[in-house]
Amino acid sequence: MTEVKVELPDELAAEIARRAAALGTTPEEWVSAVVQDLAADLPEDTGEGPDDFIAR
Repeated sequence: MTEVKVELPDELAAEIARRAAALGTTPEEWVSAVVQDLAADLPEDTGEGPDDFIAR
């Protein structure tokens, strides 16, 4: 698995930690799940279409 380090504003990090705790998980696991969900929704190509802005 590739590890990525991201620096976040304290308020955002606290909100992520709050949401993760509410779901009974860690902030790291919560962010990983959110990124995986986002990546699964990315279009396969960068052609013109309703989702082309996401693939750029």
